Amino acid sequence: MNMTASFTLAPADFVRLQKMVSRRWHQKAGVLSWPFLLRVVVWLCIGFAGAAYARLMREFPEISGPLGVVACLLVLALIAVVAMPYLSQASMRKLMLLPDGAFLSPQTVTLSSDAIRVASVRGDTILPWSGVLALAEDDVNYYLFIDAMQALILPRAAIVPMAAEFEQFTRHLRASAI
Repeated sequence: MNMTASFTLAPADFVRLQKMVSRRWHQKAGVLSWPFLLRVVVWLCIGFAGAAYARLMREFPEISGPLGVVACLLVLALIAVVAMPYLSQASMRKLMLLPDGAFLSPQTVTLSSDAIRVASVRGDTILPWSGVLALAEDDVNYYLFIDAMQALILPRAAIVPMAAEFEQFTRHLRASAI
């Protein structure tokens, strides 16, 4: 028996997908991953540099004027470095999500016992359930991962009429992790 639902994703759904991918990556990488340890080293170096800078200003007050200018520039650079990933991500979202693209276009999903079919104005996709590697969810969406960072997004509200079938078709995925 085929079950069908229609929905339209919003830019907020893309943000949620990015957060879900990030959460899954952090779970897989663990607390002491290389990127985390690298961040610790970077911030320790920044702290030591700040302490050395303060000592230099205390020991040589006659050059505190030029050192003050350097300090202001370093603080501005530090703020820019911290803000850069967030600004880059926001800019990327604007360029990646076209108003008439596949992600933001109305979509129709059809569930069957052997596959999930997604149709939109941009094309059709048929994904066998065996091609879904993992299932993740948040309070708004289900994410059917077909790769470590790529997922089919299904809004919970669209799946409500076929919740029992969806549960049955994805039961084997609940314990899966990629």
